[in-house]
Amino acid sequence: MKLSRIRNRWRLLSAYVTRRADVAALPITLIVENTAKCNLKCPMCPREFGYYPPEDFDFHLFKHLVDEIRHQTELIFPWGGGEPLMNPDLFKMIRYCKDADIFTVVSTNATLLNQERSVRLLESGLDHLIIAFDGTTPEVYEKYRKGAKFEKVRANILKFLEIKKQRKSDIFVVLQMVRLPDNRHQVKDFQKMWSIEGVDEVRIKEDEIVIPGVALEERINHDRKRHPCFLLWQGPATINYKGDFFPCCYTWQSEPFGNVRDNSVYELWNSEKMRKIREAHLKGDLSQYPDCANCHAANPRMPVILGSFLVDVYKLRQWIPKMEKMAIFYKVPLFRDR
Repeated sequence: MKLSRIRNRWRLLSAYVTRRADVAALPITLIVENTAKCNLKCPMCPREFGYYPPEDFDFHLFKHLVDEIRHQTELIFPWGGGEPLMNPDLFKMIRYCKDADIFTVVSTNATLLNQERSVRLLESGLDHLIIAFDGTTPEVYEKYRKGAKFEKVRANILKFLEIKKQRKSDIFVVLQMVRLPDNRHQVKDFQKMWSIEGVDEVRIKEDEIVIPGVALEERINHDRKRHPCFLLWQGPATINYKGDFFPCCYTWQSEPFGNVRDNSVYELWNSEKMRKIREAHLKGDLSQYPDCANCHAANPRMPVILGSFLVDVYKLRQWIPKMEKMAIFYKVPLFRDR
């Protein structure tokens, strides 16, 4: 790892351990919403809360961001509230990160993952691909992925895996299902269905949006007692398609803390607004931050949090599904609320 990235990690970890709100560093990971466009209407998605215009993130601005953070930030997620494959610049974004020695992770609904895009994804240098497929039968899958067709998307995925094998690609592929009321009984079938060559991990993810009437009841009422949120020290910070900057991806309903067209990522990550939200977490008073008070993000125990500052970020992404399995199925106490 580059010395500049080691120093950056140490500053973040030191600030978190000593309970300081001023980090004087950059986030280890960053979300850049490459598009606000999506071709599906899924009931458990944040898009249910508002209008997302058919706009893409500007590629020249993306390059500017990468150039600024390339010596400290280690991982970029070029996706957000839209379907990333709807932005034709996605492949250039991934390649630009690759050339800057920055890992990339993309999550897709795979509806547009035809042969051409499969090849372009593999050639772009993408490190980690999450494929969202929320059910093992057409009835369940098409309920949660409205606008998608079970057999067509499944065929897209199988073709992608075939191309991955042909090209001997080492891209890490995760098949993911969000656990919801009408697919919770399909968990074992989902694991069996996608335990095939080319799939590196099958992930059963807990719902972190938690929309009443859509989410599992236990997710709505789960215990929210938390340590100071490590995401505010470690990242990912989130930049939406307009360039608006948010402390993390769970604060998208709040006002942004600025815009990367006006300020650098460093300035925004170390701004007075960021110090205040960190201070609120340190004091345990989230009354001014309702998104934080009602957050349903993963709630790790302190050893897991501290370990996340030290482990290679790419390996950490690969281990997340394994840790979730250990917590959900084997009751290993890695999280405070699972």
